[in-house]
Amino acid sequence: MNIIRGAFFVSLSLLLFLSVGPSSAEESVQPNISYYKAEDINFSLSDARQMAAQSWNYIGTEPPSFGYDTTPHWLKLELDAASYYRLLHIQYPLLDHVDIYFISPQGDVEHHHVGDTKPFYQRPIAADGFVIPVPFHEAHEVLIRVQTSSSLSVPIRIWETSAFHQAQGPRYVSIGLYFGVLLCMVVYNLFGYVVTRETSFFSYSIYVVFTGLLMAALSGVGFRYLWPNWLWLQERAVTLFGGLAFVFATLFITQLLGLRKQSKAWHTGLISLGSFAGVVAICSLFLPYSITIFMLLPFAVIACFYVLILGVAMWIKGMQHAQIFTLAWFFFLVSIIFNALGYLGLIDGQFIQRYAIMIGSGIEVLLLSWVITLMYSAERTEKLGAQEQMLKHAVAAQEAQRVLNEELEIRVKDRTQELQQVSESLQRANATLERKSNEDGLTKLFNRRFFDTQIRNEFKRSRRTGSPLALILLDIDHFKPLNDTHGHQVGDAVLVEFAQRLQSQAIRANDAVCRYGGEEFAIILPATDLAAAELVAKRFLTVISDQPFVNNSSEKAAPLAVTASAGVAVLRDTMDNANDLVEAADLALYAAKDQGRNMLILATE
Repeated sequence: MNIIRGAFFVSLSLLLFLSVGPSSAEESVQPNISYYKAEDINFSLSDARQMAAQSWNYIGTEPPSFGYDTTPHWLKLELDAASYYRLLHIQYPLLDHVDIYFISPQGDVEHHHVGDTKPFYQRPIAADGFVIPVPFHEAHEVLIRVQTSSSLSVPIRIWETSAFHQAQGPRYVSIGLYFGVLLCMVVYNLFGYVVTRETSFFSYSIYVVFTGLLMAALSGVGFRYLWPNWLWLQERAVTLFGGLAFVFATLFITQLLGLRKQSKAWHTGLISLGSFAGVVAICSLFLPYSITIFMLLPFAVIACFYVLILGVAMWIKGMQHAQIFTLAWFFFLVSIIFNALGYLGLIDGQFIQRYAIMIGSGIEVLLLSWVITLMYSAERTEKLGAQEQMLKHAVAAQEAQRVLNEELEIRVKDRTQELQQVSESLQRANATLERKSNEDGLTKLFNRRFFDTQIRNEFKRSRRTGSPLALILLDIDHFKPLNDTHGHQVGDAVLVEFAQRLQSQAIRANDAVCRYGGEEFAIILPATDLAAAELVAKRFLTVISDQPFVNNSSEKAAPLAVTASAGVAVLRDTMDNANDLVEAADLALYAAKDQGRNMLILATE
């Protein structure tokens, strides 16, 4: 918990630094820019140089942003004379092709071709964006051609060289702190998973890993430090990691909120969104980025809205700490919306485009980790409290019993033996009553009431301990014709002998042989897998069919050939309650009857 709080305050400090850090206005210049949209793909540098001034669209010092437009755009800016070395910095790192032409007053041209379709080591200066040395000190013109499948945003600043490098220090410290917090969350929650085996810790850790990779791709840090020569991954990183992040977010949210039990409708919707996120990730492997990004952006907004509403629903339902969960996804949703609007060119602001999703994801990651810790801590505290309360009751009961025993020993010694005898009689009577209440009057097996209670108890025990649980349902074949032909007394005698034969084969103390109803019997087999249950069922069928049953309808009546059909089922992970196990065995039993009787069928699906 202290780690979470510490990371939370470090992150808030980081976000505050990002938002109110040193003003770049004192260290760099945003030049006046004009642009031209080149519909003709053959539009060249010479064409751009020969264009009349009025053919250019003047922007001013606002950062050019054209949304998702794959058409080549030309930018024109004039640089004043300077006596110091300068750098031209394009801050957006996800541009595919950038051609920069410095044109001196004498007509000399220096050309640089950069972009994230070229290995990182080919950049003139190592930076997250694109940094090019300005070759001329005198006033001159700069023409820039940009074409990309990502958002066409070209924020440009002109820096004095030393000022640029000084300004990068605080930014990299902030980014380092951000990824340090993510790494802290991953390690902390993986450790939590190792210690507690709580699956939400693991799925959350993987979600944070992919969120960090997504942020690394968006900020340019990934291309610089993680995959500088892997151009295939650089082209697909945003949509691939974005899709995978939400896939694991789906698993984490399902496990954290227990949606499978809380609400199947919400669970189904969330799984559907997670499946679509997986489709986006798969499509990013072979479809162009220009297509998959338009799959990811609206999906991300819709998915976050869904999770936000889900959090509100759980909050209203009274789920503990759901309000923090909702707040976390609110921050992330707001950051995604602002980021998407920035990339689409609908709003301006380089701070929003560069840091909005990083700030939102940082707050969300910390709050979600806090929720996991709080919920696990609350569950653990509740369990410990219940155990402590039970211990107190046990100690109090023991003390009361001790005092009572001492008083009885002192004051009523002469009646101790009598009381003990009465107590023993009552215990025997209670045991007899208990046995009678759970006993079938005809067959003396356990009755249906006992079966219903026992199967639920064994189901819970199996789920708790992870041990297998098997159920056999047997039904006497053609019992109604037997009753109709020989009479109910003969039928009752067959039921009694049938039960005795079953009971003789139940060799383990925990095996429960029950009369399920009419001519149907059930055997509960704890700690028994499907193969072992099949052997037991075959043994039951053999002992039934090997020897004829006594026919007491008359002295000369021939013995009765009796067979039975059996259905065998074992507990599976997909079963939500004991009724599912009974239903599986019952279906297998009916399959055995449909396929000819005197056989057993295993419920394997």
